[in-house]
Amino acid sequence: MTAEFGRLPTLWQGEGATGRLTKHLTAGRESLLIVDSAVPVALPSGRRTTTIQIDASSVDVAAVVELARQIVRRSPSVIVAVGGGTVLDASKIAALALARGRVFDFAIGHASRSALTLLPHALPPVDIIAVPTTLGTSSETNSVGVLKNDSGYRLIVGLALRPRHAIIDPGNLASLTHAAVREGALEAFLRVAGASTSSRRSARQNRDAVALGRAVLDSATRDPDSRGGRMRLARLSAATQRSAALRGPDPYSARHWYAANEIAFVLGVRKIIATAAVIGAVWRRICAGDVRWGDRQSLQEFWVNVVGGMALPLDPPTGIEALIERWRIERAPTPSPDDIDRISVATERAWGRRHPMLPGLLADDFRVVLHDSRWSSELVGPDRRPPMSVAKEVN
Repeated sequence: MTAEFGRLPTLWQGEGATGRLTKHLTAGRESLLIVDSAVPVALPSGRRTTTIQIDASSVDVAAVVELARQIVRRSPSVIVAVGGGTVLDASKIAALALARGRVFDFAIGHASRSALTLLPHALPPVDIIAVPTTLGTSSETNSVGVLKNDSGYRLIVGLALRPRHAIIDPGNLASLTHAAVREGALEAFLRVAGASTSSRRSARQNRDAVALGRAVLDSATRDPDSRGGRMRLARLSAATQRSAALRGPDPYSARHWYAANEIAFVLGVRKIIATAAVIGAVWRRICAGDVRWGDRQSLQEFWVNVVGGMALPLDPPTGIEALIERWRIERAPTPSPDDIDRISVATERAWGRRHPMLPGLLADDFRVVLHDSRWSSELVGPDRRPPMSVAKEVN
């Protein structure tokens, strides 16, 4: 078991690290364990420890508000959050209730009106120990939380959300399916790939992104199912937040994320499934020279440097879709015309037009991308016409 110091959070890793470290880091402190009810992780308990189990599938703004109430009632000095990205994000956001100045109320209220909430610059109000049980989200090492409310998945960003410690333990990843491991690897890979579509990236940012991208693809291809392979992928996912790969002057360069965010909400699918659907279409827009989505040369250089020798097409959109097929990433259901309109309008309203995330992009631009995206033969929504009928409506 080792610890990596420097930039917060402290990253601990090793077989059996969860039990040993949580016992050590919570000793003598009022502790609150927030645990995904579906995760069989054994954690130490004691007189000064309280456990809350939450259902990750039902986490929304109401659940986060209730969790915040329980946190305030117990007023812990340390919170241990165990689960996937949904549970970690909920714990981080709810913990803001312990901050001075009604930061939690501000975050919840602002998120009800805006897709992006930037928190006041302040340290976290309580130590959070994040213990991920899934791969790819990097919630255990980032300063971001996603909140689901009536408007959609809203983004909350600020130093106050950053965990104090992150524990990567291969024992917590053992029950993941092969598909879940590949989905997590794709999520981590596309995080650095998205940052690499910016023409303003630095040489160091580019080097780190290429190195991490190659390492993720190699690990996910060569040895994704052993405990060691999953440990490597978890470390690489965390490293995307700790390296220079994402520290460029363009914080919104992964522009596929915003479209995928609205797809996931409207269709009710996991974010990575929505991302896999749209990424090839977004990259085709970039490679066609639409600079509103990203820089063609930057994307091409990143892709060629990453996939050289990996038997993938050197054309980025063709190559990423080949990788998605090779890894058998689940296809999202085909949206109905009504759903395409909902997604397009919602993406423009939340992220496009004058917003810095997707500046200059309008609902019609998103419709083009959605009709060029990768869907399954299953349709969703009230309109059950076959996919060709959907396509004909656009032409």
